[in-house]
Amino acid sequence: MIPLHRAVGSLIILLTGSAATFAQDTAHKAMERLSAELHRAIQTGEIVGAAHLVVRDGKVLYAEAAGLSDNEDRIPLKADSIFRIYSMSKPIISVAAMTLYEQGKFQLDDPVAKYIPAFANATVLQKAGDTVQQIAPNRLTTVRDVFRHTTGYSYGDEAEVRAFYERQGLRYGGPSDLFPPRMTIEKAAEALTRIPALHHPGERFTYGFNTDLLGRLIEIWSGQRLDVYMKQAVFGPLEMVDTGFSVPKQKRGRFTSCHGSQDGKLVIVDKAATSPFNEGFEFLSGGGGLVSTMQDYAIFCQMLVDGGQFRGVRLLKPEAVKLMFTDQLNGVPGHSRFGLGLSIREISIGPPDHRKRAIEYSWGGYASTHFRIVPSERLIQIIMRQHVPYSEDFANRQFATVYEDEVPK
Repeated sequence: MIPLHRAVGSLIILLTGSAATFAQDTAHKAMERLSAELHRAIQTGEIVGAAHLVVRDGKVLYAEAAGLSDNEDRIPLKADSIFRIYSMSKPIISVAAMTLYEQGKFQLDDPVAKYIPAFANATVLQKAGDTVQQIAPNRLTTVRDVFRHTTGYSYGDEAEVRAFYERQGLRYGGPSDLFPPRMTIEKAAEALTRIPALHHPGERFTYGFNTDLLGRLIEIWSGQRLDVYMKQAVFGPLEMVDTGFSVPKQKRGRFTSCHGSQDGKLVIVDKAATSPFNEGFEFLSGGGGLVSTMQDYAIFCQMLVDGGQFRGVRLLKPEAVKLMFTDQLNGVPGHSRFGLGLSIREISIGPPDHRKRAIEYSWGGYASTHFRIVPSERLIQIIMRQHVPYSEDFANRQFATVYEDEVPK
């Protein structure tokens, strides 16, 4: 097995070839099935290409990158390919916020209005028959609401609030809605206060611009732009050298194109060579603006599995990680269990005659990227691909294959 701390340099070599690399036993059936299913999905046209990494105890058990990064130019997907990770940005931004929590910059139940005064004037949409009005919320929105998506702010897709979001310019646009609003996150946070929330704070889980708002709060708490603080507090210490809000010129040859469907045919909806992600956006999206590699994301996940540290560098205290891993919804409807930036669920691991229960933490990204961590098993899985709209069918089959087999330690 290859230690993950060496993966910073060696995982690229490990994944460059088209054949799967197995940790100890090349005949391990689960790993053979992973590779076979990956190639089958490519051959049948279900996916263009994907990379899958399985890490246990800080060592690479299985890793493979296969298929294409660009279907038009027939560019192969490689180990160090750079992907749009969209909502997989959310856990990383949440960790950055928790570094400031540990510095005493905020408390979870602080009202957001303490830091962005305009939130004192926020409203909630109320419908009574044909009458629609904006009313005062039952309570002020808190930082905890922002972390756990209970502010009532969405992405503006619902018919009853779409016009409000459009009026404020707070909508994703471009082909397949790939690109964020055209404004700073400072202006976006203020714009949210002029849009009625779909419900009272804490009333339910509503997925939306919450982590983008968290990104703006990070700027206020740290006194720095979000991209600057992320590099200083997270990317630099963890040596996540390929993660950021844009793709530097010298790395653009590794950037993947994003695929989609048009009239039943596979098309490229955002070509790597001409993508706005190369230069980046004015909107530094904490909720979906990062690009990264499978290698970088594995380091981030390992830090969480190791209780807030990686390679001797401590980002968070174990107590802060435990807080992130604790369900913050407590029965609030709209999502089953959600911590501070991650989804939580109970899973079964092992062969049928030796099944055991474990807790999995996860999230995915709009372009069909996924990660799963099971701290009790010291197990990490990451799947990277670039296809919209979001799909989890292929990833779920791959994850299940690992969970259903005896994962070697």
